[in-house]
Amino acid sequence: MPPSALVIDDDVDIQLLGKMLLSRHGFDVATAGCLGELARQPGLLNTHLIVLDFGLGDFTGLDILDYLYDLKILAPILLLSSCSDETAAHAIAEGKAKGLKMLGFLPKAKLMTGLGDFIEQIEASPKPPSVGELAQAIKQQHICLALQPKLSLATGIVVGAEALVRWEDPTRGTIYPDSFIPLAEKSGLMVPLTWCILELAFAQLADWHARGLPLSIAVNVPAAFIKAENMLSMFDTLCGKYPIDMTKVTLELTESVGVECLGYARHILDELRKRGCKLALDDFGTGYSSLTQLYRLPFDELKLDRSFVSFIDSEPNAQAITLSIVELGARLGMSVVAEGIENAEQQTLLTKAKCPVGQGYFISRPLAPTQFEKWLGHQTMVA
Repeated sequence: MPPSALVIDDDVDIQLLGKMLLSRHGFDVATAGCLGELARQPGLLNTHLIVLDFGLGDFTGLDILDYLYDLKILAPILLLSSCSDETAAHAIAEGKAKGLKMLGFLPKAKLMTGLGDFIEQIEASPKPPSVGELAQAIKQQHICLALQPKLSLATGIVVGAEALVRWEDPTRGTIYPDSFIPLAEKSGLMVPLTWCILELAFAQLADWHARGLPLSIAVNVPAAFIKAENMLSMFDTLCGKYPIDMTKVTLELTESVGVECLGYARHILDELRKRGCKLALDDFGTGYSSLTQLYRLPFDELKLDRSFVSFIDSEPNAQAITLSIVELGARLGMSVVAEGIENAEQQTLLTKAKCPVGQGYFISRPLAPTQFEKWLGHQTMVA
């Protein structure tokens, strides 16, 4: 099956020219003219390459990039436009900041001669991993942790870390989660991957405790894990392998968990709390079911989504929502963790709002365990 491409441009002539040129390079090409068309046909975005115009009538390429970010699109994006180099550079920087794969900028005037260079760049890049390769990586223990520190905003004390995941492939090198988590979700590998991450996290926590470091660790768990058959008995078996204080374990659940059957989800989550675990509602405020889950499921912590935190210093509405969630957490007797802190002003605003805990690149990027240990040596530790 040939690779696919999508040309997003409201100029029909550019659509046809892009389609012709990409077809010559072996692509099966679709076109779209506006954001509304993509909203009506999101399946168009299941593609290997997106060629995006910056000016699209009532919307811009930035609006499209926001939409691609929301959908967690992994396809590389080539900005094709008549805009200035400065505008293009801003759009590319915005896309990269969201984690999108921005190939670069090609002025429309150079479409005929310059497209081939970008196609060569795509063809030279490593092929995405397959389901079989991911299954083998889990089996052969090529999965490892990256630890992002969590800080008490009131005291500046390090209280723990969130355990993020990396795939260390012998040939490709480090593979980041945006390249394999969607694959795991679609292939049924999220449950074995989660068990792998949990075991690594428990082993790390046991090592910290053995050395007298009173840190906590947080692990993301998906809906499929909560619903998995024999999950509680397998969890008990795993806990039995590691002499850890389970009150130092936080399981972070996304807002989709338990929507189909809140009664069953509550039973499982109550059992996990009986074992000492704390439970966090991740990405709070980004899903329609937040408030329902908040009072029907036994959470101890709210995680403020980065989509709010990243704009509290520039967008009044984002700041208002963020401060309201911090207050809501306090009223409910829950801790609140703000993720995605990117600068000092954001951290100061959250500290003044009495948000208990923060994490983000301003505090520290995710670190390999050995790097985390070095970073930790220069920080204030909780007693």
